[in-house]
Amino acid sequence: MSGTLDGGFFTRLISADFPKKNYMTFISYSYLFIFLPLIVIFYHIFRTSWLANVVILLFSYFFYAVGGLWFLIPLMITSLIDFYVGRKLDAVSAQRLRKFLLVLSLTANLGLLAFFKYVPWLLDSMNHGFSAAGLAIVLPTLAVTLPPGISFYTFQTMSYTIEVYWREMKSSRSLINYLAFVTFWPHLVAGPIMRARTLLTQLEKVRPVISADEARYALMLIIWGLAKKIVLADNFGWIVDSVDGHIKTGFVWPGAGLVFGYAFAGQIYCDFSAYTDIARGSAKLVGIELVRNFRTPYYASSPSDFWRRWHISLSTWLRDYLYIPLGGNRFGRSLEFRNLMLTMTLGGLWHGAGILFIAWGIWHGLLLILYRLVPLDQMLEKLLGNIGKAVSIILTFHLVVFGWILFRADVHTIGPLLHSIAAMSTSPDWFYFDAIGRGVLILMAVVLITDLIGYLHDVECVELLARVNPYVASGIAAACYFAIVTLGKRESSQFIYFQF
Repeated sequence: MSGTLDGGFFTRLISADFPKKNYMTFISYSYLFIFLPLIVIFYHIFRTSWLANVVILLFSYFFYAVGGLWFLIPLMITSLIDFYVGRKLDAVSAQRLRKFLLVLSLTANLGLLAFFKYVPWLLDSMNHGFSAAGLAIVLPTLAVTLPPGISFYTFQTMSYTIEVYWREMKSSRSLINYLAFVTFWPHLVAGPIMRARTLLTQLEKVRPVISADEARYALMLIIWGLAKKIVLADNFGWIVDSVDGHIKTGFVWPGAGLVFGYAFAGQIYCDFSAYTDIARGSAKLVGIELVRNFRTPYYASSPSDFWRRWHISLSTWLRDYLYIPLGGNRFGRSLEFRNLMLTMTLGGLWHGAGILFIAWGIWHGLLLILYRLVPLDQMLEKLLGNIGKAVSIILTFHLVVFGWILFRADVHTIGPLLHSIAAMSTSPDWFYFDAIGRGVLILMAVVLITDLIGYLHDVECVELLARVNPYVASGIAAACYFAIVTLGKRESSQFIYFQF
């Protein structure tokens, strides 16, 4: 049997070839000038009523379904299953039944995630393996479109049922409130991954009218995020794509891999943190606080410090619901290292179905284990003080950059990229100092300087800017707008984490 699975209408509905509308994104005019003002207006009209969460729910469904109405099907399946599982977990005391209900929730969520994200890749990989082995076996392929944000909302709903199972919180009694928690539009597609005890509890209360200072901070978050995305992330992305295109045409110069790694490090950080900034600003306008997802990650002094600063909502999720339940560091070094490696490997797989995502997770697992065996950061700081800490930060940054090369490359370009880095030792002109090389240095300097301000004050740079005189803040916002208009990429791309 070979070919593509044909399941009739449903298979064609979720096929990658099925016509899709454009997604509504935070950088679109329709979001900034129509959707966001309307939801803020309607929310405040019904703010003191239970209809406030109905407004949030309906607008969130619209925001998500613009890219494809069928996207609501898996979202509704996981939402309804976990809502009723949560209710049942509170109602029963028999431990065997409670375990069964938890397994039902986890199976439904992971089953949906696997169907859309991993089964097509697994079938393709098996076919490639059979072909390489000379076997005349061709499995049917499954072409499906990955629903945006499925990795985020499945992890979010799983954390809800797990915490109700652990009796760390009571299940929601209101289906409207629960659905608003799952589908809350600012974080639905790319996080941060919110816990029910943090977000659901806010939605269950009447939120006060936001103050002028809070509104100014929210708007500053939004325009700061827009500038990071359009001016920095998308220009970094142009450099990444340029190097990638050169590599694929056979033009490989010494150091190309390092340029590629630096550029992608800037792109993914600015892109993802920009999404979070705009999400947090949008949520603030309806009285909701989303968690901070980044804390100047490129100033981390060790791999574990990096994961305390990067994608914090995912790293804490993996820690609380995977690493600690596996045993954490409670049963000796060998099991601790096993748990670290398993957690990070699955973290890599969470990002995407592909061997290099797994390799990226393994790389970070190895780094965490290495620094537990040899705490280089502590040794350097003890030996050299602040200079040692600076060396640790630079070393950690480059270890992370190597991981980003694994993350972004494909099986065809990873070899030439790594070979170009190795060739730097024999080439005096290893860095490509024309537009591409200079562009990386200039853009990365902007990122590191603004993050240094936040690092030294242990807050986000945008928060410091929002605290200054309102007239100064307005000037900064105007400068961000000017940068967007003059320096931004005209063909702004989709947010990277939409694909996860």
